[in-house]
Amino acid sequence: MNRILLKGGILLLAGCTALSSVSAATLRTNVNVDHPRVRLSDLFADLGKGQDTEIGDAPALGASYVVGGPQLTAIAAQFGVDWPDASPLVSTTVTHAARMITVDDVLPVIREGLELPSEARVEVALTGFKPVAVPVADRAEPTILHIDRPPHGSEHFTARLEVASASGGQGTSFNVSGTATMEVRAVTLRHAMHLGQPILPEDVTMTFVRIGLIPDDALQSPEDAVGLEARGVLAAGQVLSVSELAHPQLVHRGSPVVATFSGPSLHLTVSGTVLEAGGKGDTVHVYNASSRMVLTGRVVDRTEVEVIPGIMPLSADSRTHQQTTSLPSL
Repeated sequence: MNRILLKGGILLLAGCTALSSVSAATLRTNVNVDHPRVRLSDLFADLGKGQDTEIGDAPALGASYVVGGPQLTAIAAQFGVDWPDASPLVSTTVTHAARMITVDDVLPVIREGLELPSEARVEVALTGFKPVAVPVADRAEPTILHIDRPPHGSEHFTARLEVASASGGQGTSFNVSGTATMEVRAVTLRHAMHLGQPILPEDVTMTFVRIGLIPDDALQSPEDAVGLEARGVLAAGQVLSVSELAHPQLVHRGSPVVATFSGPSLHLTVSGTVLEAGGKGDTVHVYNASSRMVLTGRVVDRTEVEVIPGIMPLSADSRTHQQTTSLPSL
């Protein structure tokens, strides 16, 4: 009889132990949370009904912290968690899950916002950028709130971006800065040229040049350079500009020319002498000996200067007049 009771007692004790082990909590050693407050159920599984509650702040987005064994034991005791495996040697790592916005997410947005020329070669680089953590639920791509584009000759930009919140609340905004190194095609010299040397088709080509090195009056095509002359020494690879080239001199100081003037119903011609050298399209002064007047016109060819309408002839004798002080001596 005693053996039966003893055997029954052992079975009852085993049943109670099994029931206790089923209801006991177990520790979660690696936890990812997607909410701003850590709950008891984030640390322990198999809690009793109604036992779950908030116990503290979660790490910052994308960050982690470690909860050690003594603190876990204290938490379990404070909230009445049955945790038979409590030990000062265990720990759990809590990570605030986040979606990381990387350089690869930002660069395409910046390139579009800079409105770069399609024909240009551009290298965009971010300065000191670190990945930005946003809530996992926020799946939208970054958008530009504001961007300061590089002024002409500069490569630096700044921008403020935002990832919209999936809940409709405040999104995650962040600043970026960097450089946009842009190269565009420009007319350049294949080799060095000396003063007065005429430009031939084989002397020029189109190459990619950093935009900050291109002058405002740069030529647009190689054809614009052909037939012009170098105003000075030009280096190989130099970007050609209007101010560095000149039309070949068609007239020289003292050259006899015909000065022509054409109006709606009038065409006049007078003979004269050029007072300074000039190429096609250059403005020169022409002295007419019969009237002793100085006319202003543009060079048409080696024998003709077209008088510019609206510019009054000047008396060659009025040397002291303010308008004639810059004229060459006759």
